[in-house]
Amino acid sequence: MRETFKGIADILIPNAEGMPAASEVGVHEDLDMIIGLRPDLKEDFVRGLRKVVGKDPWDAANTLNIEDADALTAIGLVASAAYYMSPIVREKIGYPGQQSRPDPDPDATPEYVSNGMLQQVIDRGSIFRSTIK
Repeated sequence: MRETFKGIADILIPNAEGMPAASEVGVHEDLDMIIGLRPDLKEDFVRGLRKVVGKDPWDAANTLNIEDADALTAIGLVASAAYYMSPIVREKIGYPGQQSRPDPDPDATPEYVSNGMLQQVIDRGSIFRSTIK
């Protein structure tokens, strides 16, 4: 099934305009990780590959497009997720990766207070005055 996936992935994501094909970056090797991240795709993905295992990739993709579009969609989503997880692809598109941000200090004065946005409210004080004596 991995070979079938590899072939269909190359049809969906061919090498073009300086970008590598799906199999060139190993989308078929990252399959388990992607399915682990998106378990909602597993059923359609596996069903689709079982229907077309061993077929020519073009025939497989066309068959799924006609007979089971949900399966082809799942295969495409898994292929594209694995593709964009590849360091090679990320480098080529100029994606630096996620930047770490330290957790904010829970005791720090919020920015909306320190930049003066609430100063009028602070100066005015409470608008609720007790009339009970």
